Amino acid sequence: MTHKTADPAQAVHNRAIVAIATATGSTSLLVSVWFPFLPLYLLQVGAKDEPAALFWVAVGMSALGAGRLIGGPLWGLLSDRLGRKKMFVRAVYSAALTSLLLSMISAPWQIAIALGVQGLLSGFIPAAVALMSVSVPDAKVRDALNAVSGAQYLGNAVGPALGAAMAIAFGYRGAIFCSGLLVAVVATAVIFLVPADIIRKSERDPGGAAIALPPFRPTLQFALAILLYFALFAMGTFRAIATPIALKDIAGDHVTAATGLAFALGGIASALGVWMLSTRLFRKLRLRNILAVTCVLTALGHLLLALSDSVWLYVLAFTLAAFLNASMMPATNTMIALNVSRERRGTAFGIGSAAQAVAFMVGPMAAAMFATVSLKAGFVAVSVVLVGLAVLVAVAVREPSMDK
Repeated sequence: MTHKTADPAQAVHNRAIVAIATATGSTSLLVSVWFPFLPLYLLQVGAKDEPAALFWVAVGMSALGAGRLIGGPLWGLLSDRLGRKKMFVRAVYSAALTSLLLSMISAPWQIAIALGVQGLLSGFIPAAVALMSVSVPDAKVRDALNAVSGAQYLGNAVGPALGAAMAIAFGYRGAIFCSGLLVAVVATAVIFLVPADIIRKSERDPGGAAIALPPFRPTLQFALAILLYFALFAMGTFRAIATPIALKDIAGDHVTAATGLAFALGGIASALGVWMLSTRLFRKLRLRNILAVTCVLTALGHLLLALSDSVWLYVLAFTLAAFLNASMMPATNTMIALNVSRERRGTAFGIGSAAQAVAFMVGPMAAAMFATVSLKAGFVAVSVVLVGLAVLVAVAVREPSMDK
């Protein structure tokens, strides 16, 4: 009687998926401890009013974006040459440094220093996605990236609730400091638990010379994937920055609890969007149509945000928008990965990191601008952009090959 033996390669792939997804989710959770409450934290350290707090958050996010714009492509290129795991470890440690610096600021403008460091040195999500995309066969990339995105959004769900408890116990500053220490623990665990990726340049030709990396040739489909990647992050950042102030107008003194509830439910919905909608509907030969329809539905979610006049209606709309927004992220990451060669995926997601950087500047600045006029008008504007994006996707996107 013969027994089936476990496939060693499959075991390594499964270990990589679990380890990278767990590390990504843990880091997302700990960063989410403080991110939703940044405007409220800045009011505590000296911002004169809510629009001023949003302005300084926008300045900080712009510094993050400028740093990411410089650092993202550079770290992506280095990851293809030195190893994606090394870049992931560096990015997670840098996220810890950001929290520690942020916990020490004494004036609103100093947020630019902390988040500028984050932008220049970190970017753990693109690093995790790049590492995951070369840790499994191409045929399994979509499912592996679903695991990373699901863990990320689950962390985003739990983080605000934990952050609210930590803020009550230790204050905003203490909560941010503790999150930084815990992120450093996660980074150390990554060193021992995440398998290293294999770098092609270490191979040798028969003459003994190192094999050069293949040239990076972006295509129209790659450019469309990057545009969609930018749009998803810009809209998510807009909602995240605008929500505490929008809820402050509705919830008054209960804004902290309302914000924590919105981000917790939004995070849970985001994870469900990845695990339920993305894994079931974003299948081969359906990607373009489902992306277009989801963009339209997300536009309706933002329109509902604009019409909300109660906490529960706002939280419901926020949860719906988060669910739909997140469901598109794994498909977008898959489009980026499968439209370049495996050897250049670090570079590809470095470019994605730069697009994310621009989104981190555009989203908060748009929120700050609309806060001086009407955040409701801002949500309507996002709806219009999403409808335009749906038309572009329906016309131009093509299904990437997943045959390898």
